[in-house]
Amino acid sequence: MRKIFIDGGANKGQSTRAFLKQWPNSKEFEIYMFEPDPKDSILKTLENLENKKTKLLPQAIWTYDGKITFYEKASGSEGNTLLKEKTSREKRRYGKREVDCISLKDWIKESFSKEDYIILKLDIEGAEYEVMKDLDQSDAFKYIDLFFCEIHGLKCGKSFDESMELLDICSKYNILPYRWDGNTFNYKKYKNKIYTKEHLTSEYNKWKKRGLK
Repeated sequence: MRKIFIDGGANKGQSTRAFLKQWPNSKEFEIYMFEPDPKDSILKTLENLENKKTKLLPQAIWTYDGKITFYEKASGSEGNTLLKEKTSREKRRYGKREVDCISLKDWIKESFSKEDYIILKLDIEGAEYEVMKDLDQSDAFKYIDLFFCEIHGLKCGKSFDESMELLDICSKYNILPYRWDGNTFNYKKYKNKIYTKEHLTSEYNKWKKRGLK
């Protein structure tokens, strides 16, 4: 049995750093960092890691292999997205270009077996809606043992019902959708941070107070 940590939306490498620092026996894991726009910061993180089983894959996680439009902020790397809808909901300026994308479901099914222990983390700025549906429709979710994500909701124009569909998918596979923040992750407390209907209701109320609809 292989142990796998998939860092979907690796950004600057903060999630991988947190995982390696806090997760028990983290050195036993193969780590795959997906980031379509790798900056110097993530390359430096990769160079400094003691875990040599860590691999950076410069691709966007999506539902097919090929090319896709990538929207990136004029300054900073956090919040870059595949969703045009998300760019119209922020006051910041975005540029766009084509990047390589990969079918997560196919990559998982071709690379691993159901006997492997796989932790999947998705913080992919709204793309989680299509990717999670794709994992469900292909039964690739059956490969996942532990699941972390960030649900972006109104920040990318998704309704409460659309976000609840993601929780329903997790329930179908008896997977708890744990909330993830690579900057504040605490292994001892992560089991207390689960996406529920009540938590989503609270998040949507906060977003609406900020003027998002």
